[in-house]
Amino acid sequence: MSWEKERLVPLRALANPLRVRIVSLLTGTAMSATEVAEELGLAHGSASYHLRQLAAAGFLEQVEEDRPARPGRGRSPKRYRYDPSSADRLDRSSGRRLMQEATFTDLRRRLEAMSRQRQSADAEVWLDPEDWDQVCSLVAEAVDLVHRGARPPRSEGAVHVSMTALLFELPDAR
Repeated sequence: MSWEKERLVPLRALANPLRVRIVSLLTGTAMSATEVAEELGLAHGSASYHLRQLAAAGFLEQVEEDRPARPGRGRSPKRYRYDPSSADRLDRSSGRRLMQEATFTDLRRRLEAMSRQRQSADAEVWLDPEDWDQVCSLVAEAVDLVHRGARPPRSEGAVHVSMTALLFELPDAR
């Protein structure tokens, strides 16, 4: 495998709705497999397996914390958090469709759980290139704000939200 391929994160690692949820969960905080399992209602072994797969693919980083081990438990559990720089290393040549399907599956779950809709938009239009660039820039700014502002699950005063953004160009079908 070439150096270039080795440094690209395989999208197939996110081709699972559960892994999409885990990455989202770990955007706001570092968590152990036990904490992820409790939050998502999973078996510990399943949470641990998915965390290892996501870490191996470069989406998560292991975090060293200054937490003492629990009494009688030996060393502290491994804790992981989302690595936002992984988006810059995504292999966009393969697996993209699988990742989008996993995201759509998880979006169906979130839509069923929705308690209040704040904003929704759908459009298939033609725009001037300058307007399109501005739209892309504004959405990128919103995505960045959501990632920077993410808090641990159930943080006091925090609102549990969902944001999905997918901007793409279409061929002119003439």
